[in-house]
Amino acid sequence: MSQRTLDKAALRGEPSDRDHVIAAFERHNAAVAEAIPADRLLVYEVSQGWEPLCGFLGVTVPAEPFPHLNDRESFGRRNG
Repeated sequence: MSQRTLDKAALRGEPSDRDHVIAAFERHNAAVAEAIPADRLLVYEVSQGWEPLCGFLGVTVPAEPFPHLNDRESFGRRNG
């Protein structure tokens, strides 16, 4: 049911068209950036690790490494 809702609302029924899905994702990101004040929005890539996330939240960076549970190697071990 959630997949059908996503397909219909966000992707406008074109979930198998890669270019269409990317365009929908970019439209969504632009709408969020337009709606949220810049000082309240963190545009973040998980590859950036702890620093930007913790800085934005105003918390100390943990001593432990940033988790990488969904990297290709880990994912393959869990689902292989």
